[in-house]
Amino acid sequence: MWDHLKIVIMRVTFKALKRGNLPPYLGSTVRGIMGHCIRDFECTEPDLKCIQCEKKDTCLYVKYFSNTGKDGGAINPYTIHVLKDGKMEWREGDECEFDLTLYGYAAEQPGIYLDAIISMQKRGWGAERIPFQLNRIVNKQTNQLIYAQGKTWIRNLSNYEIKGEERDARCVLVSFDTPLRIVKGKELCNLPTFSDLIRFICGRMSLISQVCGNQKIEWNEQAILEQSEKIKIADSKLRFVDFQRYSINQKDNRLELPAVEGFIIYEGDLRYLVPILEAGKQFHVGKNATIGFGHYETYYDK
Repeated sequence: MWDHLKIVIMRVTFKALKRGNLPPYLGSTVRGIMGHCIRDFECTEPDLKCIQCEKKDTCLYVKYFSNTGKDGGAINPYTIHVLKDGKMEWREGDECEFDLTLYGYAAEQPGIYLDAIISMQKRGWGAERIPFQLNRIVNKQTNQLIYAQGKTWIRNLSNYEIKGEERDARCVLVSFDTPLRIVKGKELCNLPTFSDLIRFICGRMSLISQVCGNQKIEWNEQAILEQSEKIKIADSKLRFVDFQRYSINQKDNRLELPAVEGFIIYEGDLRYLVPILEAGKQFHVGKNATIGFGHYETYYDK
């Protein structure tokens, strides 16, 4: 049902050139640096906020990086997932590895992101402006080189269709390895039910399909939610994450992003819902997915 939506995942590896300290969740930092690079390429009105700019409807920075909000919502065509998040102290030679996932029109025109990633090594990272060198970029799906040692293989930036794996399972452990922010009624959901999880995955996939793929997903939401409500929580271990990030749009330049992290074990007849749960791993779930929140892994009983 979502084979119309193309996807490409670039696995990017940088190397620290000096010692220093960075925030524990680097998705926001990586996104900020990448955004500055794309804005340098495309923005002709740098003193204006995007929402105030008359050129926002035709601006490539808005389209590919910072959607100001249209009919489908303020959905961006990418997510950033930093591997081995939580590291704060960096030494010379330490590697920072992250996945940049592009959806729909972004997956079909990935060059702007490639240029931005290459330019990221010209900027210092974090408050201490730590210099990083780009080592390599690999197509995660094909394991082919896209960039290494100053050489680029554009032809290896191939996209593919999203697949939802099927399996006859009755138990799944969902490991939220980055902060999870499912918000219900303006309140953080501290222990999401399986129905909560499926509802928010479906909502995000529908918006991304509409905004990035120009097509609505046709599915029976009522039947999906009725089935998901039959799946129960068997066990869980979640911890609260009190995360803050810098934001120029806040009065004190701080944006509070409370979240949870850990795992939940769900039990029930999962066979009709596994494809949604598996496809959702490509999109993340909940708020702030763009900076890497809501990434999860799944482990089944069979």
